[in-house]
Amino acid sequence: MIPSDIYSSRESTVYEIGYGQTCGGGVNITPGVGLCNADGSALRAVLSEYDVATDQGWLDFDTAYSIASQTPGMCSGAAWYHWVGIRGVQGDTIWVANSAPGYKSVWSNLSRQDWQRLGSFSVVWLV
Repeated sequence: MIPSDIYSSRESTVYEIGYGQTCGGGVNITPGVGLCNADGSALRAVLSEYDVATDQGWLDFDTAYSIASQTPGMCSGAAWYHWVGIRGVQGDTIWVANSAPGYKSVWSNLSRQDWQRLGSFSVVWLV
């Protein structure tokens, strides 16, 4: 069942990942940096606590698109430095849940051109 307020667990999730002022020592999210590790290992650690199996890779667009067409996940570009949820695909784009719509000209979809402009991309997906 989807909760009436889909954002209700947002704060507790941030603390599960590890929130603080400086990266390190269990702190994985800071106000100045955001998610401290570019590969998504902190996100994978939280998911594993719930027995959710994941994989991770630095992927090209075609590989990420193929995975996104089959399973949800998360991704971040090295030049974007912004993690988004992967919802699936729409047409020839990857459909994302973006907490900062419009950041670096990305709204709800990542195109091949976005991927090239903002990559390389780390992708964490459910297996």
